Amino acid sequence: MSGLQNARDPGRADYDWREFARLVRQRLAEDGRGYRALADVIGVTFTDLSRAASGQMIAVHKVIAICDWMQVAVRAFYLKPNPMNSSCCSGSSVKHSNAGTQEGAQ
Repeated sequence: MSGLQNARDPGRADYDWREFARLVRQRLAEDGRGYRALADVIGVTFTDLSRAASGQMIAVHKVIAICDWMQVAVRAFYLKPNPMNSSCCSGSSVKHSNAGTQEGAQ
C-alpha cells in the first residue's frame, strides 16, 4: 500500500492517514447520511469523524470504531517500518573535545 510514511523516520511504524481518510470519505458518501447521524451510529463524535475524513490523527479506539463501521481491518492502513531506511541510531552524534590533543592543551 502506498501512503504517507512518517517523514521524520521511515524506519519507524506509522499509519496511512491519507488512505484511511480517503476510504472514510468514500464510505460516508456511499452511505448518504450526514456526519452527525453516522457519528452517533459509529460511536464517535462529529468532530472525530470530521478529523478522520480530513486525514488528521485520532485516538486508536476511534480508529477501531470507524474501521469496524467500514468493515475494514484496522491494520489495513498500517505502514510497516523499513529498517533499511532508518536514520535512528545510524551513527554517533557525540561531540568529542580536543582536550586530549595538542590543540586542546594550549
